[in-house]
Amino acid sequence: MAQQIQDLVASIRKDGIEAAQKEAEQIIADAKAEAAALVEKARKEAAQEIEKAHKEIQTRDQSAISSLQQASRDVMLSLKKAIQAELDRILATDIEKAYSSKELANVIITVISSLSDVGGKDVQLSKKDFDQLATSLKKELGEEMKKGLEIKAVPSVRSGFRVSEKDGSAFYDFSAEETVELLRPFLSPSIQDIVFKAEQ
Repeated sequence: MAQQIQDLVASIRKDGIEAAQKEAEQIIADAKAEAAALVEKARKEAAQEIEKAHKEIQTRDQSAISSLQQASRDVMLSLKKAIQAELDRILATDIEKAYSSKELANVIITVISSLSDVGGKDVQLSKKDFDQLATSLKKELGEEMKKGLEIKAVPSVRSGFRVSEKDGSAFYDFSAEETVELLRPFLSPSIQDIVFKAEQ
């Protein structure tokens, strides 16, 4: 009987130990699987975060490049505008110098001499130029004045001159401002070829 009890206890102990070992093995296996799943999940999340960071960096870099390109275009346009304004100013100054009183008188005489009909026309000058040139022009253009040509000062002319029909129907504008406007289209291609060649 004692032997049977011992065998029973040994059997119970053996079964309990085997059960505990199986349970422990299952717990370890579950823990390993859970740990592997957590590691895989963390790896995927890290990869997603890295990809997201790369995309954000690319977007930011592209935005910075676009901003830089726009700023560069704005600077070039401002520079073009500033250079064009300065060249226009220089051109206007040079034309005004070219229309000095002595030269202006020669230009007026040449223009009036080239017209077939001067009767009914006015030569319009600035007050300053009229005061300096009226006497010599009247002397040089005496014949044309007998035919009806008039020489007078008008406030709308700053420098240069205009030849106008007396009725106001038409005029030839030789003012410095108009000469600049006439020359500007011929100047612009030169500016583009020389100053802005690198941009094109």
